Amino acid sequence: MLTFGTRMRLSHKFQKLLNRDAYESAKATLLRLSYPLDAKPFIDAIDRDAFNAIKERYYNPNDGVSPKKYLNLENWMRTNVKRVRDLRLKKAPPRLRILDIGCGSGYFLHIAKCLGHDVLGLDLDREPIFRETISLLGLQRMIHRIEPFQVLPDTGPPFDLITAHMTRFNWYEEGTPWGTEEWEFFLNDLASRLTTRGRLQFDLNALPDGRHMEPELRRYFFSKGARIDRRRINLNPPFAVKRADHAH
Repeated sequence: MLTFGTRMRLSHKFQKLLNRDAYESAKATLLRLSYPLDAKPFIDAIDRDAFNAIKERYYNPNDGVSPKKYLNLENWMRTNVKRVRDLRLKKAPPRLRILDIGCGSGYFLHIAKCLGHDVLGLDLDREPIFRETISLLGLQRMIHRIEPFQVLPDTGPPFDLITAHMTRFNWYEEGTPWGTEEWEFFLNDLASRLTTRGRLQFDLNALPDGRHMEPELRRYFFSKGARIDRRRINLNPPFAVKRADHAH
């Protein structure tokens, strides 16, 4: 049974964690407000006749859990504009090289491309909808399945920004998420693919019980110098054990 003193220490630590999350969330909101960005120009840059043809083939407004939901263009473009604002990703110059892991429909990369940046997506090729939207948006996508303890394929010159939104690559097929050892290997691999001022942002899918991540994983990311805003993890180098001397 926990003593009164132990309970008080645990309560204090939990309160500090809540305060830290609240601070990062409030900070992100203020930064976003200081960078207004309208979704309309990015929507207007899309061939709407071609997009509507894709939508007619696939869209079902009642099918909310499938990739078809991403054909609600206005909604998901606003979501991705918010991501761009959170990242303070502004119009080039400077022209940044960006990798989006699990790029899905490609809307985030589309916005970055419209802002003048050099973009690359990485994803599986199992959703015809994503295949068609990526093609429509004129994006480059590398087909690859991420596996624990395996390096990524050759991704070319180093990146200034690597992102992953609503991640699924960090889950085993039986439904358990990666632990700290898997993330350590993965971060070291990504470190070798960043410029000296490169950075990462992961937007994790929630656990089945609604939590953003296990406490051990949260502590691990904090030990790497991460800023955590709920389920978003922001990392700036140096965050890994050793940065490789070359890009893959």
